[in-house]
Amino acid sequence: MDTRIERDTMGEIAVPAEHHWGAQTQRSLENFKIGGQRQPKEIITAFAYLKEACAQANAQAGKLTEAQAAAIAAVCGEIRAGKWDQEFPLVVWQTGSGTQTNMNVNEVIARLTQERGIALHPNDHVNASQSSNDTYPSALHIAASLAVAERVLPAAERLAAAFYKLETAYPDLIRIGRTHLQDATPLKFAQEVSGWRELVEAPCRMLRASLEELRRLAIGGTAVGTGLNAPKGYDGMVCGELRALTGFSFRPDGNKFHALTSKDALVFAHGALKALAANLMKIANDIRWEASGPRCGMG
Repeated sequence: MDTRIERDTMGEIAVPAEHHWGAQTQRSLENFKIGGQRQPKEIITAFAYLKEACAQANAQAGKLTEAQAAAIAAVCGEIRAGKWDQEFPLVVWQTGSGTQTNMNVNEVIARLTQERGIALHPNDHVNASQSSNDTYPSALHIAASLAVAERVLPAAERLAAAFYKLETAYPDLIRIGRTHLQDATPLKFAQEVSGWRELVEAPCRMLRASLEELRRLAIGGTAVGTGLNAPKGYDGMVCGELRALTGFSFRPDGNKFHALTSKDALVFAHGALKALAANLMKIANDIRWEASGPRCGMG
């Protein structure tokens, strides 16, 4: 395998010549040979949104030139399109702050821009006004927000609509209820299906509520929440760029000391997802059990 020599504050290290990552990514690959669970593509996509927004905000603040910001934005667009998926090999097992993944993204962006004639440093330019401590939590929130809003909710809403269509198609059909796996008192088929519909719609309301917290971002807090080395108003500028890129109402978390250290918004969203999953299992089991008798099974 052909290699090239990369250098960082810890010295020299050989990196596969065909790849675009740098020394810190390579050290993570060699030091964390644990499992095969790579960083999810959704996280890398979220980082590509975030790094582009940060670059544009840095250009507004005079910390990057327009050409530098445009070069970063171009590469970030390619990352989101999946062109460089092979450049993000790190597993989820790494430092608690996600430093290696943040630097993996920084290094890949910097090298790709260098190959196109724009000399950028992974730390000084791509990571300007940022820290792993505020970028990784922000990327987590962005990834979760996009997944819930673009994938989970639309699918669940289609299912709820299908139940509503079935509910309205048979408004007067009488069938037998079920308790304890036996035939019970009558009810309308539409009434039963309305219960299934609400079993989907109720956790959807919970998921929408979770989006309000997920869209509060840690970016701008830098290393410990004080915003040291970030321009004044940087968090608002980044979130404004993210709103333009994604169409979602991301905004700065008002307390960065909370935003950097707590995962409560993610736990809340996870609870809503679990509620939806449990309800979907309940619906499936209803249909499964109702296919049985003794005399009035749906089968």
